Amino acid sequence: MRQQIHSSIRLVLVCVMMITMTTSVFVSNLVWVLLLANWVAEWNWRQKFAHFSHQYLLQAFLVLLGVHLLWLLGTHNIAYALFDIQKKLPLFLIPLVLLTSPPPTQHQQRFIAFFYITTVLVVSFIGFARYLLIPDLPYRELVPYISHIRFGLNVSMAVCILCYCAIKYRAPWLYGLNTLLVLWFLFFLALLHAYTAFAILIVTSLVLSLAYGKRLQPVVRRATTCAVIVLVVGAAGLSGYYCYDYYHLKPLSTAPLKPLTPNGNPYLHRQDGLIENGNYVHHYVSEHEMRVAWAKLSQYPFDSITPVGYTVYPALLRYLNGMGLTKDSLGMTHLTPSDVAAIEKGIANPVYLQRSPRKLIYVMCYEYENYRCYRSVKNFTMLQRLELWRNGAKVLLQHPILGVGTGDVVDACQQQMLQSQSPLADSGLHTHNQYLNFALAFGLLGLLVIVFFFVRAIRLTHSFRSVLFAAFLCILLISFLTEDTLETLAGILFASLGWCLTCHNPQQS
Repeated sequence: MRQQIHSSIRLVLVCVMMITMTTSVFVSNLVWVLLLANWVAEWNWRQKFAHFSHQYLLQAFLVLLGVHLLWLLGTHNIAYALFDIQKKLPLFLIPLVLLTSPPPTQHQQRFIAFFYITTVLVVSFIGFARYLLIPDLPYRELVPYISHIRFGLNVSMAVCILCYCAIKYRAPWLYGLNTLLVLWFLFFLALLHAYTAFAILIVTSLVLSLAYGKRLQPVVRRATTCAVIVLVVGAAGLSGYYCYDYYHLKPLSTAPLKPLTPNGNPYLHRQDGLIENGNYVHHYVSEHEMRVAWAKLSQYPFDSITPVGYTVYPALLRYLNGMGLTKDSLGMTHLTPSDVAAIEKGIANPVYLQRSPRKLIYVMCYEYENYRCYRSVKNFTMLQRLELWRNGAKVLLQHPILGVGTGDVVDACQQQMLQSQSPLADSGLHTHNQYLNFALAFGLLGLLVIVFFFVRAIRLTHSFRSVLFAAFLCILLISFLTEDTLETLAGILFASLGWCLTCHNPQQS
């Protein structure tokens, strides 16, 4: 009776954590502490220790904790190291609780999955409502409770669970319902600009179709293969087309340059080669005429700061360029009231008003152009990551074997960026890559120890028998490439709960 009560409490707390993982940091912290307290109160230590002997996954998590503690010996910033370990406690303690307790039954697993998907769905509805009700709300703030990137990981996992259930149970009503939910989630990912999540879903679909395609019925296998091929080829073809459209020079940029505006004022033609929307951004510029014409179109001062942190002038310059117009009084006559309103908000390209993949490709191309012409990386998402990785690699080359210690990654990266005079030296950023973060902290030796024990756990528990585990692992490992996933509670809960609940458990064998 006592064990049943504690088991029921554990199930309830896990379900609550699946809800709060994407909705509340405070309650999530409270729930995992209660989960630990329930585990202690259960008191069946002999059974717990018996489970530990064959819980290779738990051993891997404890090795990860041990590496964090052992590498304190090489740390100078002890305060930050202890803070880092404290922050990661759920990553070690949740597996300790779940993997030394009786695993959930299949019915309980479906119950947990229902709460998880329902919560992700409700949060997406809340985000959509905020999009409709709050004008000009930045896409990063659509979801109020969690980073849009971390929420994208949860949406990706929810999509994988829905597809798995539709294929496994084969009920027509379930197939139809899950298809609608998947389409909704894909729509919301586009609304959220979570293009990393789209890339994760494409790669995960490709990996799973290659690894598990033989398990499917021939019709389903062919349909899945065709869908993956269409996604990959479509994404590659669409990206290539948009890149070509971005760089293909328009007539204004191929004709001989004119020295004077129609009003007789001299043009400025800066030969820096910066291209956007098929035109040279700094050709055909008459700032004086733009300033005079702007005063007639808007009450917003020409030199005032827009909501994105820049003055009107660069936004107006790029907006006219994006429309293929000269940057003078003649070009200004083509601006509509909606164009003026967009520029006042700091929107610098008419394409940015679209909610389509074209916007993503154009943003990335413009970031690359700024790096090509000016070596500029600040405020550019992908280029910032490349700059952080470059500086992180320099630190790693200086400490390749043992790293810099558990608490010194941030300090070492900041010092390296100051030495290399990086534009991100004052940003407070460090790696934006979980693999690099671990390599910097623990060196290649520590990283190999961690990888060895997790690979060992996967092999000995035959975890790849579970398609959901393979999907989860793909999502997690791909996220490690561009994010410090394990540096936030949302990422830690996603990793620890996802791994414990989807892997093959030897207690079930």
